[in-house]
Amino acid sequence: MLAEKQTPMTDFTPQPYCVVESPEQIKAFTDPLRVRVLGILRRRAATNQQIADELGETHAKVLYHIRFLLSAGLIKLVETQVKGGNVEKYYRAVAQIFDIRPAPGDVQRDVALIKPVLDRIRAEMLASVMLFPSEVAYFHNRTAHLTPEQLEAFNKRLLDLIAEYWQPEQSDNPNAVEVRLGAFMYRDPGDLMHE
Repeated sequence: MLAEKQTPMTDFTPQPYCVVESPEQIKAFTDPLRVRVLGILRRRAATNQQIADELGETHAKVLYHIRFLLSAGLIKLVETQVKGGNVEKYYRAVAQIFDIRPAPGDVQRDVALIKPVLDRIRAEMLASVMLFPSEVAYFHNRTAHLTPEQLEAFNKRLLDLIAEYWQPEQSDNPNAVEVRLGAFMYRDPGDLMHE
């Protein structure tokens, strides 16, 4: 039996990037599983079951996080298909890149956000170096004196560059491999000595 499409929206294209500022949206990034779900949905539309299968997690656990991401406005329902007696809902991230900008002053939320992100990046980098010893892992660390306006301008140019190269679709080039990027900009803690 052919699938009957109820609300086709397969032409939905995520925006290049989305600025994340609300506490509910930022909270979405404090859970490693939600980040992994969002990672899949940045690349393609998928059902709850497809995501659960890819991540090796239970259907119910993934559904909980999908509902959270929907409520936060970070993903959206893009298609519903009826196959026999089953309804398959396809979700997609609203953006390819999420630029997280918490409001200043909420230290507990900032720590809750940063810790799982750093833990995940550290684990992935270590695994990458061990699994692919002949591949180059680039690491850049710089210090500069920038005004808030210069920092904002740099961040926008960086996001535009990331949006140009980090497309969610897979490349047709057989030499292309999946590459991850992590970038951090923060005020130097040692800068307190200059005040």
